[in-house]
This record gives sequence, C-alpha cells and structure tokens, in this order.
Amino acid sequence: MPKKAILAFIIALVGLAVAVWFFTRGPSSQDVNSSPYIEEAKPIEESQPVQKQREISIRNVTHESVRYWIKSSASDSKAMLMTIQIGDIDRFPGDGDMDISFQRDEETISYQLDSGMPYSFRYNENDELELYEGSHGREDAPDLAPFVPTPMAVVEKMLQMANIDKNDVLYDLGCGDGRIVITAAERYGIRGVGIDIDPQRIKEANAAAKMAGVENLVKFRLQDVMTVDFSEATVLALYLLEESNELLRPLFERYLRPGTYVVSHNYPIPGWEEKEIHFASLMAEDNEEHDIYLYRR
Repeated sequence: MPKKAILAFIIALVGLAVAVWFFTRGPSSQDVNSSPYIEEAKPIEESQPVQKQREISIRNVTHESVRYWIKSSASDSKAMLMTIQIGDIDRFPGDGDMDISFQRDEETISYQLDSGMPYSFRYNENDELELYEGSHGREDAPDLAPFVPTPMAVVEKMLQMANIDKNDVLYDLGCGDGRIVITAAERYGIRGVGIDIDPQRIKEANAAAKMAGVENLVKFRLQDVMTVDFSEATVLALYLLEESNELLRPLFERYLRPGTYVVSHNYPIPGWEEKEIHFASLMAEDNEEHDIYLYRR
C-alpha cells in the first residue's frame, strides 16, 4: 500500500477515535462555561411563584338558576350554554375578554366581560335579572354588593343628614374607594374607618386619603364586613343591597350603641322601620334619583 494511503488511513482512524471519545464523554461544565456561544442554563427554582391566569368569575346571588351564553371575544367559535345554580360561582381562566348574553323576559342582554374581573348575577331595582361588576367571587365571605361609587352629592347629603361633628367616629361598611370616609375627614375633621373585602378598593382608598392629606385621620381595612367589630362608631355609612342590610342587622343591634346614626344609600334596613327618623331623595350628578335613609339605633 502506498505510504500516502497508509497515512490517510491512520489519520481517519485517529479522527474517528477522537469523535467517539468526545461524544461519549460529553462536554464538561468547564467546557460549557468557557464557550462564548453556549448560554449557561439556569435551574428553575421551586420557590418561584407560578403566574396565575386572569380569571373571570361569575357568581349567582339570585334565588333562581340562570342560563347564559359565553364565548371568547377574540374567537369566532360558538358560544357555550351555561347554567349557574343559586349561590354557585363559575370561573373562566384565561387572558382575554369574554362576551356574555342572557335572557331577561323577552329581551336578550349582552355584555363584554373584562379579563381578570369578577361579576355577579343579581336583581336590579325593578327586581329584574342583571349582571353587575364587582362580585369578589369568594366562597368564604358573603358578597354584600357590587362596587358602584356613590355620587359626591349623595355623599355630602348623607353626612349632612347624619349631623356629623368633629367628635364623631365614622365607619363605612363596604367603603369602596373610600370617598365617604375621606370626605367626612376633610369636611369635619373626624376619624373614619373604611372596610372592604376587595384589595383594589383598599389600595384606591389609601391613595385617595394620602392625596387628600387625611391619612392621619382615616384607616382602611381589608376585611370581611361580617367579622368587624364596629362598636366604636357613632355614625355608620352603608351602600349595600337590601338583603345585605338585613343580613347585617343583627350585628347593628349587637355592636351599635343606642343613639348611633346609620345612614344608608338607596336601600333601607328591613326590620328597622321604627328606627327610621329621616328620608331624602335627590337627583345627583349622574342624572339618577338617589334615596337616603337615616336611622337611629
């Protein structure tokens, strides 16, 4: 065999041996770290939180099962027919908005639901089925009302009717963005406490109190209203549903001292008819008529 052919054969054998050695051994950690073309792999830490999907929840707080149709707003797919039973919560995980429709008598009502938001089926002022934003969607606490801001004209009238002075302590059960407590602190210099179960509302209330410069007078607590001891209140403000006021009435009678004023926006307190001392109705900036009930414990 010619010398050149022998030499080429030997080189090929050596190359094959090197390749076998490299692939069976594999690159060392030193090889990986020293290479400018290979990014170091980072282990996944078990303690890292998993990002949750932006869930839409729908709660049924009516006294009947409700049928509705729902689909992704971004999809052309056919809507799903759902039936939600009394007291149940339907949950739809995802990152997009959804379209919902339901029947009210002969009318079809349709809405778009925002991703990450809670909703609830309730009855409106005319005892008609309606879907409201603001259900907290929790199973461990009663959902007392959707979040609907009280018009400022109504806030001012509520405080006026309650005959607020600087010695009062005001509690707002279901305080929302805190406007009643903050306005009372600004106008009358009184202490106030707002209670709400929605973290977003508490965040908004604290920010508004700081902006108004009354954070030394007011306090907002993330808490279930049903677990609150409000016995120090001399004035109690409410904007809850009528059935919620009825649910809370035993707590009013347990905690409130005789003579305490309770002022309620739009909804009366069932069973307290004899304690009602004043009633007012006014047109607010939303061009809607609002009722205000004043009670004395």
